[in-house]
Amino acid sequence: MKKIFIILFFLPLFACNDWLTIESEKSVTYLNFFKSEKDLESTLISMFGFEKNIYASSIVHPFGWCGLQADSLAGNEGYRELDPQSFMSRRFMLSWSQNYNAIYLANMLEENRFRFENISKERADYWLAQANFIKALVYFNVAQNWGDAPLDQPTESIEAVGKSPVDSLFARALSAAEKALILPTYDKLTDANGEAVTSKQYASLGTVHTLLTHIYAWMGGLYGKEEYWRKAEEHASLVIDGKVGDYRLEKTVGDMVNNTLGPVRNSSETIFSIAVNNQDDDRRAQVEFYSIYPGQALINYPYLTNDLRELEKSGYIKMLVTTVEEIFPEKTDTRRVEFWKDLGKQKIDSMLVWDEEIGDFKQEYIYSEYAFINKWNKPYYSTDQTVIEHLGGVAPLLVMEGDRVVWRLADLILLRAECRARLKMATAKDDLDVIRERAGLGKYAGSGTADMEELRKEIFHERERELFGEGQRYYDIVRNGYFRDELSAAYKSLTDADVKDGALYLPVARNSFEKNTLLKQNNYWLWHQQ
Repeated sequence: MKKIFIILFFLPLFACNDWLTIESEKSVTYLNFFKSEKDLESTLISMFGFEKNIYASSIVHPFGWCGLQADSLAGNEGYRELDPQSFMSRRFMLSWSQNYNAIYLANMLEENRFRFENISKERADYWLAQANFIKALVYFNVAQNWGDAPLDQPTESIEAVGKSPVDSLFARALSAAEKALILPTYDKLTDANGEAVTSKQYASLGTVHTLLTHIYAWMGGLYGKEEYWRKAEEHASLVIDGKVGDYRLEKTVGDMVNNTLGPVRNSSETIFSIAVNNQDDDRRAQVEFYSIYPGQALINYPYLTNDLRELEKSGYIKMLVTTVEEIFPEKTDTRRVEFWKDLGKQKIDSMLVWDEEIGDFKQEYIYSEYAFINKWNKPYYSTDQTVIEHLGGVAPLLVMEGDRVVWRLADLILLRAECRARLKMATAKDDLDVIRERAGLGKYAGSGTADMEELRKEIFHERERELFGEGQRYYDIVRNGYFRDELSAAYKSLTDADVKDGALYLPVARNSFEKNTLLKQNNYWLWHQQ
């Protein structure tokens, strides 16, 4: 969809979260706005921009680094070690401002509904449901990443607001998501011109149920209550069973790589994605590679360099072949082929070796010890001649072609498997086997016991394999309570008190305190800040 991210200068309210930043600006008058559906759609598109900044940022998320199974993160190792200098870096410290900007716009639409003109009730409900989906999504994102956080206030409020318990954020997210359940299935979505929507950044009924699955599954992990896993399983089943939209797995892993994650951008497996394309994004001044997934930070040969020996240098984020083989232990797993470029077969040198059997010298090859990710394999290089000339005639790699897929069906099937294992449902294994079989593997045999905890751990490892590098692993670890087993020694040494104090959450960004004295840093980071 061309020009989806329009900067709307006539909405001077993007950073007007007065209740959060406590700036005393006058409220905006909307007398000449909301005259048509296009006004509502343009506001939604602005919200899409905030979504993109949250989910498709050019900077890898701190928890993306924590969950990435690389052997070297180069200068980013501090995230895996719970290093305050990394998490509280003045340059890269993550803020929730984009989330609250999106929430502000959703509230602005709700509060000004009485001003809508030339818009039917049905279409007004539709656009407000789209906004409520985003509100629910970004509230859930705040809850996952920061835990306790402020609740939104009326858009004209200038009252200082402190944190509310994370339970309250879940309540807001669920309330907004339930308002979005009036949305139609994906095939019936239309834009302000009445034309069919092609971008899966627009929410549909299936998208909303997928969000509800994730919220309830996260609450299940946080609180250990069966009722939440049951609700998550029910919402997931509606999507997987085709009752709220036509979602289907791509037939092969290769098809998924090309159609779902790659340049085709049209896949029955995609449930929700952020539009990323070179028509909408101004790449003219860009000179370096943007990793919109954590796993893309592993991209090097043959896209960033043609010299395999370059990987010997310490500045590269890299992964050993042996590590990949540990994650994907079965040789018939087609993801070994589709996610990695000629795994273990990249020649870096050769030598002549005397062979006693043949009585002559024979050539033997030396292979690189490193693995080269190929899950994203359609590069886009700069075409800006000024940039190319500045770099000595070399066109830099800017991005890999493809949208930022947030949720796909394979993810949801495995999440349902996890919930079913929690509920001790035998069908948990069936969901696991669906994903294994697409990857060319047989049904999961296990140890021969009916141990559901063993099965749940295997489902976790299957998510590691299927969703490698897509950004879910840290959240999977936290949701399952595996942080002491699956993360670094720094996480293993955390006490229960550390976890309660917020060690598994991000610190609140410094700029959040500048104009709101009621906000407090979470206790873990308060005691560990430098």
